[in-house]
Amino acid sequence: MLAIKSANQTLADAALLPDPIFLYMPLIVQGEVTILFADTGIGKTALSVQIAIYIAKTYRLLYVDLELTDKQFEKRYRNEQGKHFGFPANFYRATYDVLKELPKDISYEDFFINSLKDRIKEFSAEVVVIDNMTKIVSGSTDSAKSTIPIMNALSALKFEEGITFLVLEHNKKVDEWRPISLNDLQGSKMKSNFADSVFTIGRSAFDKNIRYIKQLKVRSGELIYDEENVLVCELTTSSGYLGFSEIGYQNERELLKQQDSNSYEDKIGEVLQLKAEGMSNVQIARQIGRSEGTIRNWLDRAKN
Repeated sequence: MLAIKSANQTLADAALLPDPIFLYMPLIVQGEVTILFADTGIGKTALSVQIAIYIAKTYRLLYVDLELTDKQFEKRYRNEQGKHFGFPANFYRATYDVLKELPKDISYEDFFINSLKDRIKEFSAEVVVIDNMTKIVSGSTDSAKSTIPIMNALSALKFEEGITFLVLEHNKKVDEWRPISLNDLQGSKMKSNFADSVFTIGRSAFDKNIRYIKQLKVRSGELIYDEENVLVCELTTSSGYLGFSEIGYQNERELLKQQDSNSYEDKIGEVLQLKAEGMSNVQIARQIGRSEGTIRNWLDRAKN
């Protein structure tokens, strides 16, 4: 199961391989599994379709839409005069087919993956967007038992067929004053381990139409949109369809509400929970907007 060679030979062999190809700079890298997570109603589908439109100009793309009906999709992509947006010819959309009952002797997850494999082969898809993870599994996506088979199957398709995946997922409830982190991904610890890249969408506390994009994990890509340099966008229909228009860059904290309370009593429960999950004092301080010294003092106080 294990192959061994020297580090020098590893470098020499890897130098012969092509560098990563960005399908949508810097968020989507060819041959990777990427997760986009965000709150309901924040624009996950709008952004993912926008990304898919760009990619489908060059690659055959299958958009597995488990969220919108055909009519809901049509209404999003027509203007006030009733004219439809022109999608690239390589953009294919898959939805749930009418199925009276699940075939016997197969799980819901396995049946979905088998169907997905068939459609990928049928349409020679190179890129697949799944909107969203919650609709794939029969149980909660917070459950490793429900989610691991799906993520394993997507990883296998990535390695065996070279398929690029963008998977949409929901997030946990996020305090409006706190920067978004990987811990806010629903079922984060397990799913983020399977993913090559993870990014999220946040909402400005000061303008209902302003969103920001933040990268939380990269493997072979480039970390550009970090906490100090999130990509700020406006959710608008100015391009002829609902999408994200780039505005500029900003520190994430400038887009968030100020925390209402600084009290030890209000926050120590969260601090202890994050500490139990293995986070360092510095990581905890960054997540809840405190200094490392404050976190250290709070933990000492709780211990005493």
